[in-house]
Amino acid sequence: MKLLEEFGLNKEQITKFDKFLSLLLEWNEKFNLTAIIDKDQIEEKHFIDSLMLMKYVDLKGKTLIDIGSGAGFPGIALAIGEPELKVTLLESNGKKISFLKEVVKQLELSNVEIIQGRAEELGTREKYDIVTARAVKELNVLLEISYYLLKVDGTFYAYKASNIDNEIDNAKHAFKCLQIDSFNKIEYNLPKSKDSRVLLGILKKNKTLKKYPRRYGEIVKSPL
Repeated sequence: MKLLEEFGLNKEQITKFDKFLSLLLEWNEKFNLTAIIDKDQIEEKHFIDSLMLMKYVDLKGKTLIDIGSGAGFPGIALAIGEPELKVTLLESNGKKISFLKEVVKQLELSNVEIIQGRAEELGTREKYDIVTARAVKELNVLLEISYYLLKVDGTFYAYKASNIDNEIDNAKHAFKCLQIDSFNKIEYNLPKSKDSRVLLGILKKNKTLKKYPRRYGEIVKSPL
């Protein structure tokens, strides 16, 4: 875990990432949680990539909901990296929920809550300081299903590959409907592979209109 050591984590945190890695590889044989199975690549492309938010945002004392947590990226990684961050992992897949529960139990992550469900059905409007999503839906759909969960003055962060200009163009109508007038692209490269990544940040300035989100079938049939 040399890359994590360079990230400034302490021994206890490194140990938790080691356990996380072991559990991921063990459960991956049954549930196909990740296509990446090389340990060094998992460290860089899952762990380090997830933690990049900590370089740009003070997470201490904040509440964060991670949409479609999957195998725990970025949610569990951020919960390990900042123990004073309260993390809610939202995932609809039952097998992935079982994995997340086991990780939280084994790593003794007292700052993590797990909810099985869909973002657009959660109903807790304007509750969280931060909403994150990594490799979840196109931006126009992702924003509608999750933006209402974010407090006014909170920030939405989508982890994306570098080629997101088309997604942003396709989301212009969603921006208008959700009263989004600006965004911030944080561009970075992973330390070893030098792969390009983007954190798309959106500061919420107004409450989301109550008509959003619509039912998922309508969202998919007619995206904003």
